[in-house]
Amino acid sequence: MRHSFATEMVRLGVSLPALMQLLGHKDISTTLRYVEVTLQDLQREFHAARQNATHQHTIPALSMPSSNPSADLSGIRNMLATTHHLLEMYRRQLADEQGSRKLLRLDRRILKVASELDRLAEPEK
Repeated sequence: MRHSFATEMVRLGVSLPALMQLLGHKDISTTLRYVEVTLQDLQREFHAARQNATHQHTIPALSMPSSNPSADLSGIRNMLATTHHLLEMYRRQLADEQGSRKLLRLDRRILKVASELDRLAEPEK
């Protein structure tokens, strides 16, 4: 009876510390002996956590230049940095693993271009 009660309470969303108090245990390991976690429980918790994460986090708005960016190395570098940031923020919210890997490769190319621009800006020795 205690096993069924403990398992059902966890499935209903009762926290482990609260369940420990309800069962009158002094040690959490004793409480965990009574709780049965199935694959369905893990899947349900995983999907609930994913849904909560997508709703709680918002993507910050970036300040974009109000006028046209300057056509010098500094302006190009700034736009590449903004593009890098936007791509990374989009990639982190993407659920598609294959799409995420493609965006990561694209982002690395952008960083390489930015690195080459930095070398162009350095005075020659």
